[in-house]
Amino acid sequence: MADHHKPPELDLRSRHVPGALTADMKRFDIFLIDTGWNTGVSKLVRSHLPLLYEYQRQDSLYILTPEQSVELLKRAPDAIGRDPIVAVYDHVLPGGRRAQTYRGFRLNLGLIRHPEQALLRLQEFIRFIAMHRTARCLECEVVRELHRQGFNGMVKILREASTELL
Repeated sequence: MADHHKPPELDLRSRHVPGALTADMKRFDIFLIDTGWNTGVSKLVRSHLPLLYEYQRQDSLYILTPEQSVELLKRAPDAIGRDPIVAVYDHVLPGGRRAQTYRGFRLNLGLIRHPEQALLRLQEFIRFIAMHRTARCLECEVVRELHRQGFNGMVKILREASTELL
């Protein structure tokens, strides 16, 4: 008898949140997309997933299998070879925006060849999420902080993205 698991139903649409944002509320869905192209970085990222989860317990962390990652990247071929990718979908919509869009950002760790450098980028990424999780305009913080630090190309802001990369 085959084991048929129904994938979880995910609603990645951002929405307006009334009131103040708090550090302990769920804000993000975090996905690890990893086909295994970059073996050294893949092993490093996977070994640090428990620590990533410890810092983001209020959010959901989804670890895609290599097969799921390949299927996903077929829909977003511009991201092939950039994995492991940590994709973060933000459920908080800045004021004045439509609620039918997906918002967030992704860290393309596959662009890094040395695992030690990838670990530093992952640490900075986790620190960024922890420090700015209550920001009303997270996109503004991404542009200001991460891009200023030279992450251009490694961090891609997902503006009104489709589900092509989740």
